[in-house]
Amino acid sequence: MNTGDSPALSLRVAAFGQLMDAYEQNYILLRRLFGDLRRLQTGDECPWNAAVMPKVITSSRYTLDMQFTDHSIFGHKQRPLQLKVRIYHDARTAELLEPTRRDQCLQAEVSLCTEKQFRRNTLLQKWLIQQLDSLLNTQN
Repeated sequence: MNTGDSPALSLRVAAFGQLMDAYEQNYILLRRLFGDLRRLQTGDECPWNAAVMPKVITSSRYTLDMQFTDHSIFGHKQRPLQLKVRIYHDARTAELLEPTRRDQCLQAEVSLCTEKQFRRNTLLQKWLIQQLDSLLNTQN
């Protein structure tokens, strides 16, 4: 009887760990941008430059949903980039919400979905770092 982990399971666990790390890093960056995230309420707008408009969509005891509209980046149909982020206060994580539903992933495709989420959240992380750098440069 083989008691070792299968290679596919080991890869899935590693990919999931990387995704959780990205969520934690995104939370830290958002804390650096906004301070205490629990003080933000539904409807709050938190502009920090002319191009980016963050807005709190919903807030509850455990989560906070924010939408970022970046007028310096245009995407599909020449509309400004819009990112929806969910912040989990209790887990101290933040994830970029997918435009499609996560439960549409079939069990056989879980690792592909995790990899896609990781790539998207890594892009969010890079975008947040760029926004933080921009904010710090304007304060100096």
